[in-house]
Amino acid sequence: MKEVVIHAGERSRVLRRFSSSIPRRFSFDVELLGGSGEVSGTVEVAGSRWLFSKPPLMLELRRAMTVEKGFWDTLFSVFITPDQDVRVVLH
Repeated sequence: MKEVVIHAGERSRVLRRFSSSIPRRFSFDVELLGGSGEVSGTVEVAGSRWLFSKPPLMLELRRAMTVEKGFWDTLFSVFITPDQDVRVVLH
């Protein structure tokens, strides 16, 4: 498992894959550092159709997240911009 600490307002890449065209799911958990309450922020899922980029998918940050790499997403990245300091644990 990989852990990443991201500070409030900081955009950070938590996942990067260059791979075949096989679809795949990636899961990660998000927890607040020093406090309780709900996490908030954005998740940007960037993929490509081999050499041709496609528009990123923007999601709302939640405590438990799953993102999917599509059939032709050979260049695949996930960026997180939290509203509070968080720890991200990738499974």
